Amino acid sequence: MARVSVVVPSYNCAALLPRAVGSVLRQTMQDFELVIVDDGSTDETPDVIARYRCERRIRCVVQGNRGLPAARNAGMAVSTAPYVAFLDADDELAPDALAVLTAALDADPGAGWCVTDITRITGETRDIVRSRIPGDIFYGILEDDFIRRGMFFRRAALAAAGLYDPHVRMREDWDLNIRLIHGGVPFVYVPEPLYWYHWREGSITTGRPHRKLAYTRQVLRKHHKRLADAGDPRAAAIYAECMWDLGRRYFYETRTWQRVLACMAESLAYGIGPRRITRALRGRLTTGGRGVVEGSGP
Repeated sequence: MARVSVVVPSYNCAALLPRAVGSVLRQTMQDFELVIVDDGSTDETPDVIARYRCERRIRCVVQGNRGLPAARNAGMAVSTAPYVAFLDADDELAPDALAVLTAALDADPGAGWCVTDITRITGETRDIVRSRIPGDIFYGILEDDFIRRGMFFRRAALAAAGLYDPHVRMREDWDLNIRLIHGGVPFVYVPEPLYWYHWREGSITTGRPHRKLAYTRQVLRKHHKRLADAGDPRAAAIYAECMWDLGRRYFYETRTWQRVLACMAESLAYGIGPRRITRALRGRLTTGGRGVVEGSGP
């Protein structure tokens, strides 16, 4: 049995998939299996995957299009290793990623997953983006998805958390991060850019702002609102701030006035913060610097 299962979901990424697979095959630690999941691609992805069918360490799964979270879950379901890593088909792993992350969990038997930094690649530009761990991670993960990349897990810990929610097709990482932290699953922070994120126009992350904001609202209602309605005043204050910020994003990114007003009304129902009132009176509907709506990872 391999020590690490690397799961690579792919949807219409035929041109980029070989780069992702190559970054796995070149790992300094070679004790892994690789599972490629074709999530109903309509491009040449099946032809690309066919190149790897003779590789003994590579398994291929084909399914109808069900979204990234379901594809990740499908890959994990057929994998076998005690550690599981996830890599998007348009990204790469640093050459020593598996070795470093495996060693980190080996050294801390109580931890269930790893948090790491990323290298953000835009054309010829490379920037390191750090995960900034707050003092109070329980409320910190509600305020801002501070985790740049959480992609390496003990299989048992991820299974106990319920895997990825297939109904949250975007912001799925934030949803899982919240569940793991609120479930009390400890993590190891490895302050190295072991995940290489390639920014590209029109990707799932950068395209379709309506969907991104809609799934952000779904996560806020799933976790923040639930805690607020259960009587947690700090969660209620955070929910109010997040919904206000979401309303501003709807305004600037989509001009969907119905959503703008709905989010801001929900915000005011859960708390009238002085910062929000001051911004409104001054007409400063600015996007601000909060990462809560932007999402985990880049």
